[in-house]
Amino acid sequence: MSDKKWPMPYKKGSVYFQYDVKDFDRAKMFYSEIMGFEITWDGGADVGWAQFELPAKGAQLGINLLREGEVRQGSGTLTMDVVDLTECKTYFESKGIETSDITDIPDMVSYFNLKDPEGNPIQVVADPRVKSEE
Repeated sequence: MSDKKWPMPYKKGSVYFQYDVKDFDRAKMFYSEIMGFEITWDGGADVGWAQFELPAKGAQLGINLLREGEVRQGSGTLTMDVVDLTECKTYFESKGIETSDITDIPDMVSYFNLKDPEGNPIQVVADPRVKSEE
């Protein structure tokens, strides 16, 4: 049996699941007040993203404000936070996995997307590659 490990270093709290939501404040209240998950990051409705710590080591839930279209119940995205986004993208492509272009949201995040063999979405994120000059 081979010792297979994820080829990129994970960051703490690096694996999370995200749901699209239409009512950001209602979803945030549900996950924080009803489910009791601690909010670890909240960009508010203007940014459209909040993260919650789940009761499992390193696991998080993210809610993503869907500004257009309808939310499909049961849909979501496995998301992994890595140290080197470009190296990770190169790794997947070397294995014949099709990936999207890297998207940069200045000062917030950089990411790319891929799909598992069944077509389920996976997103790989990292610290922003594009930062405002201060």
